[in-house]
Amino acid sequence: MTTHIEAEDELVLKRQPFVPSLAVFHCRWCLPETDLVRSFLPPEVAECSTFITLNCTARMEAEFAIKAFSEGFDGVLVLGCEIGECHFRTGNHQAVKRLALLKKMMSLCGVYPARLGFFWISPYDEDAIRKNVGSMVHGISSVGPFKYGKTWIRPRPR
Repeated sequence: MTTHIEAEDELVLKRQPFVPSLAVFHCRWCLPETDLVRSFLPPEVAECSTFITLNCTARMEAEFAIKAFSEGFDGVLVLGCEIGECHFRTGNHQAVKRLALLKKMMSLCGVYPARLGFFWISPYDEDAIRKNVGSMVHGISSVGPFKYGKTWIRPRPR
């Protein structure tokens, strides 16, 4: 049985297309300008997203992503240097391991892994960046909003 408030929420969602909000973490060495990173996102997504500059993606802790989800963001995007091109030599190797583990843990907890995206990119290949970011935004849009404590858990197979 749905309540009056839940019925109103469903009507609002049906009227307006879903625009995901992202917490975007980016390396200050390969993508130092937040405005450049903002230009890679669709304009409507960039408006409701937050951009955080990291000294290196190795500083991206799992807690940052979990905190972003608890604050109501629909997805977390991490953009870092190409593998082997890190200013700190092995920073992106550390981040790959940490974020891959987080993605597996999210899946085990029932959170769609498409909500966490991490890409190791060349700042000169803007088309590839837009393609990767666009595919992530599309994936989050197809999953829907992240409703903490309500419908964010994937239904279990029977």
